[in-house]
Amino acid sequence: MIGERGLAMRRMVEVAPRGPRPSISLRPAPPCEPPFDDELEPAVWASAHQLALDWSPAGLARLAPPPMPDETAVVARPAVVAGASHDAKLAVHRFVRMCVEVLNGHRPPAQLRQLSVPVDAAKVVAQAATGARRVADLRRAAAAPRGRRPPRRPPPVAVIQLRLCEPRPGAVEAAAALVMGERTWAMALRLELHHDAWSATILRLI
Repeated sequence: MIGERGLAMRRMVEVAPRGPRPSISLRPAPPCEPPFDDELEPAVWASAHQLALDWSPAGLARLAPPPMPDETAVVARPAVVAGASHDAKLAVHRFVRMCVEVLNGHRPPAQLRQLSVPVDAAKVVAQAATGARRVADLRRAAAAPRGRRPPRRPPPVAVIQLRLCEPRPGAVEAAAALVMGERTWAMALRLELHHDAWSATILRLI
């Protein structure tokens, strides 16, 4: 062992019963410890195809996410009409009334042409004519004599319910429930505003 007088660089040889062991050299500790792993310079794994990040203020501004929209800002949106406007309601009621008069035989179907868009007028008139023929056949069947009982007067077609909606300004859609005696029909239609006048584009009788 090293005594108090020994130096740090001094060698010591321990003699064992079976012979001497290899000598052990004692060296002084370094003035500072080696750096830890987190104190070393970071390893940079760069390649020829790696893009460099731009950390300048302009580059950071491009990387920043887009700003959130201001909730208080006023966003222009198309006007939505709840139910239907007053003019649209008047136009629908007028058209439905004329359709009922056509079905009852009080008007010819061709009169609906003036209330329809020229491109769709032929289809609208054809639907009205088909409905008028159907009503006429039902009336003839109901008025046919049955034994000694006198023929009954066929009931007229009447509107029992009408629903309207205006999906966008200048277009209104309606659905009407029609009744004639014990039979119930459905009629759907669409009117659009053309040249300051409401005109029919679709008419369906079910």
